[in-house]
Amino acid sequence: MSGDRAMTSGPHIAICVATYLRPEGLWSLIESLNAQTLGPDQVHVTLVIADNAPDATAAASLGDIQQLSRWPLIYVTESERGIVAARNRTLSEAPMDADFIAFLDDDEVVSDRWLAEMLKTMALPDTVAAQGPVEPRYRQTPPAWVEALNLFRMGPYEQGAVLVSAATNNSMVRASVIRDRWLRFDPRFNITGGEDEEFFTRLRAGGGTIRAAADALVWDDVPEHRASIRWLRRRWFRKGNTLSRIALIRRKGVKMRAVKSVGAMGWGAVMCLCLGFGSRARWVRGLLEIYRGAGMMAGLLRFEFAEYSSAAVKVDRVGGR
Repeated sequence: MSGDRAMTSGPHIAICVATYLRPEGLWSLIESLNAQTLGPDQVHVTLVIADNAPDATAAASLGDIQQLSRWPLIYVTESERGIVAARNRTLSEAPMDADFIAFLDDDEVVSDRWLAEMLKTMALPDTVAAQGPVEPRYRQTPPAWVEALNLFRMGPYEQGAVLVSAATNNSMVRASVIRDRWLRFDPRFNITGGEDEEFFTRLRAGGGTIRAAADALVWDDVPEHRASIRWLRRRWFRKGNTLSRIALIRRKGVKMRAVKSVGAMGWGAVMCLCLGFGSRARWVRGLLEIYRGAGMMAGLLRFEFAEYSSAAVKVDRVGGR
């Protein structure tokens, strides 16, 4: 690997992926990364994959994963269950000479210009991290209200726009910032999710700007059961729960979070009861706001919603049953 780096004048990017029971998704992601328009003479890329299913690994289904990748690859298994354990393992395994750390999920594919657009954005002044847009790819045509509410879409963004946060489903961070600040994902979010919200909150608080990489597009696989009120209300409850937990951890904005939780539930009720007649989309949005507000209130009461427990994730992988 050091020899490859010596032949490369461009930056070294470690692309970190935590995977769990999605071998087909991982294979599709690697295929899309193989198609990047930047070549080995322009950049040095290392894929870092932490498999969080040691008893049913992606390698057991796909064979030698390095043979699938155009780029050098580090593939390890992480026996401690949880999204934080897997993400932190990728950070521990990332090469020390990496210039940038990118994060992607194992149910995504990237556009052929993804890496080039991310690097273009990271070159902007004072930029410590970049977030790209995410577009859904539905396995089955979703209800009209799903698309009307843009529930699975991030962006579109204006190129270089300043963002308040980022997410691990399509982001890049300056590696020196991670090393200098010894940034890791907080274990308190290991089975609850929301670890990326907390991670990027700390990153931004430490100084520097998070910017939008408007054309660094990623497509997210959305199975049928996720485009349902049952799944979405759990996700919105967890989102609210995460915001309150972060406020408590930082000891900042707790009172405001309490006000916002009541406001979200109140506004959601108004949308459901008064504005939702004749509009399924408005009714669903109101319902989700109620769940988001309830999640915030639950978080303030120190209730932690375990969206990524082993049982919950296994159910999600087999179709939400």
